[in-house]
Amino acid sequence: MGELLLPGPFDDALASILRGLSAGRMLRVVNFHATPAYRREEYRRQVAAYADRFAPVTPANFDAAFDGTWADPRPGLMPVLFEGWRDNVDVMLPILEEFGFKGWFFVPSAFPGIGAQDQRAYADAHTLRLPRRDEYPGQRVALTWDEAGDAASRGHGFACHSRSHFDLQPDTPDDVLREEIHTAAAEMRAGLGQPAEIFCWLHGAEAGVNPRADAMLKDAGFRYLFSNFKVQRLA
Repeated sequence: MGELLLPGPFDDALASILRGLSAGRMLRVVNFHATPAYRREEYRRQVAAYADRFAPVTPANFDAAFDGTWADPRPGLMPVLFEGWRDNVDVMLPILEEFGFKGWFFVPSAFPGIGAQDQRAYADAHTLRLPRRDEYPGQRVALTWDEAGDAASRGHGFACHSRSHFDLQPDTPDDVLREEIHTAAAEMRAGLGQPAEIFCWLHGAEAGVNPRADAMLKDAGFRYLFSNFKVQRLA
């Protein structure tokens, strides 16, 4: 686990969170990483329970969920699938669709383009959590851009989780930032056939941790930054 980086004192961060909660500006997110088939029925029960209580947050209504103009009497829920695993498409996506939810895929943009024979080694080298059981022996473990584009065409959401699952630091040099932001944005556009407007760093660094990165995110066309405790508007 990486060190939690905040742009200021923790007390200031906590006060900001409490102000948002008091104003009713709350986005409910449930996080998944790999979603192996042996847990399929567990996931199905979990999502069925959510369907009784929550409405889906979709790319079409995301702004309303974020800015406090949400109109549905039920609170919105955003199921986030981190890291771009194949089993997110094979196992979790059909379950979410069965119960009317849209998945939100937070993908390190380089991962789908890694050759199948190298994906496990790439995952190990980039803090991508491989499932405990290998359910695809000898095959790819990452989703493909064709699968991602198909999911996007059916209304599911995508965010850029940097290019290489990168842990932003205050002193990250500009050439690395360009690779992790601009190159990643270009890969997401090419893979999905549409831009990704949401960005999320490994370990959820906030705006302000690295102002040069914040400026570059805006320049690359990202509108929102997901962090550990909040969603921040960039543009």
